[in-house]
Amino acid sequence: MIKVLGIKITDRIKEAGLTQNILSGHASVITTRLGFHEVTEDVCSREAYIILHLNGDPSLADKLTEDLNALEGIEIQEMIFTEESKTDDDMHTEGKTEIIGILVEKNREVIGNVQKLLTSYGCNIRTRLGVNEVFFGEPAGLIILEMTGDEKQRQLLERRLRELQMVRVRSMSF
Repeated sequence: MIKVLGIKITDRIKEAGLTQNILSGHASVITTRLGFHEVTEDVCSREAYIILHLNGDPSLADKLTEDLNALEGIEIQEMIFTEESKTDDDMHTEGKTEIIGILVEKNREVIGNVQKLLTSYGCNIRTRLGVNEVFFGEPAGLIILEMTGDEKQRQLLERRLRELQMVRVRSMSF
């Protein structure tokens, strides 16, 4: 099983320190961490997002989620990749920030097809993170995308990814 947590912090100035303390206390299960918030010359958003790629003892990952849920001012969602199901067709929900997780089994043709799709929908991908992973004893790649732009284009990309063999897709929206 591969688990990715998405955390929305509604007031990063108030909540970020508390969140950071919990994350530091559970560092042993956090393989990769990606944090972002909107910044322009005119605006520095108080709203922030953290994406965590978890590994290790599932009970420790559950404890991390439990400790985070005890905080005020954050929302947590998760993506879980298992061998049993290829896709979850009804995971998409409308929200301002959409995160797509893509688990790609190691196969040169499949990797090429995923790359072509991501390139063709590049104007809808704000942030991309790739992580090497082992999925049930075999090499795999985990790609995490923060989506932007036209809703119909985002949904089309997700649908086209789900059609590919040896690819598992999960999503979360805040």
